[in-house]
Amino acid sequence: MEAITEIGPTLSQYVEQEESSRRLSQPVLDALREAGLFRLFLPKSLGGSETDPLTTAKAVEEIARFNTAAGWSMMVANTSTWWCKRLSEKGIEEVYRDGPDTIMAGAFHPPMKATPSRDGYIINGRSPLTSNVHEAKWIFVTAFVMENGQMKFNNGIPEVIGAVMKSSDCQIIDTWYTIGMRATDSNDVGAKDVFVPGYLSYPLVPQYEPNKYFNGLLYKIPAICASIASLIAPVALAVARNAIQELKAIAEGKVPLGSMVSMRERGSVQRKLGMAEALVQSSRSYLHAEISACWEKTLAGESFSLEDRARLVLAVTHTNQTCAQAVDMMYSAAGTTGIYARNKLSRYFTDAQVIRQHGFSNDSRYETAAQLYFGLQPDLPVVLF
Repeated sequence: MEAITEIGPTLSQYVEQEESSRRLSQPVLDALREAGLFRLFLPKSLGGSETDPLTTAKAVEEIARFNTAAGWSMMVANTSTWWCKRLSEKGIEEVYRDGPDTIMAGAFHPPMKATPSRDGYIINGRSPLTSNVHEAKWIFVTAFVMENGQMKFNNGIPEVIGAVMKSSDCQIIDTWYTIGMRATDSNDVGAKDVFVPGYLSYPLVPQYEPNKYFNGLLYKIPAICASIASLIAPVALAVARNAIQELKAIAEGKVPLGSMVSMRERGSVQRKLGMAEALVQSSRSYLHAEISACWEKTLAGESFSLEDRARLVLAVTHTNQTCAQAVDMMYSAAGTTGIYARNKLSRYFTDAQVIRQHGFSNDSRYETAAQLYFGLQPDLPVVLF
């Protein structure tokens, strides 16, 4: 956290430039690397810090307070690292051959196609939302295993693999023109007859045998805690907190049209600020409580029930959605001041609209949590991992 405070001014300095270029600047990337923030979830045996999930969540949130895209970049790098626990030892040694700050970008949906070949697979397809793609040396995708030109099924379920490709073998397709989160470089990636050796792939099923590098307790937490609760939801918290602070600053001096008093003295603004504070503070406490409970259970060597997973899904979804609501309130309270691109609040508003739609934490995940509570098969199978 001290390191984050030190690099904060650098992270903030390049935000406008990064919004225009639609990717992080080199000084910001260098600062994140030098502070070790791309290797929070990397094993100590590979040069990482193997940081617990709650500390990681707090670090991501703090980075995102200075620079939302930088916080997102940390999320992508660390969640991709965590999933490497499923690779073979040979695969790990190749991926991290050039050091612990190697960046992997990835996309879970939609799966590409993997045709078995000698010693591996031939990958074809296209995946969107591959954040950090220009900085990545490796690209992770999921892929349906094909057999005679058709998807291969096992017991009625499609066979799916995770595959890691060299970024130099892939095509970056320039599609990232969005209303928010512009600097995350979340473009599409295409693969045409890319060969992936078997040791850089793995079956995408809940059960797996960890390699010797990823045998610490951190790699036993559920995927929903590692990939979303500790990494995605904290970015939403940071955006909401920034929006609240920006509204407070605006309210200090603005006298709205038709009013004889400043914004901060108007009941409607006070109500929205109070409600936003309640939403953000309560969702942060809720999220941190569930992350802590997950980690304590992991330390105790206990297994995770469907209800445990449901609580994590619900905390993540509720945090993301309530933070978006809080930002909406601050944008509404600001009046016409918020519509100008020069005002930070406009950026927080558009960023929140993008984050709230993330497939792992959008409002449909309330249903996913309920499915787990009912003991049903979830519509997002990764929550069982």
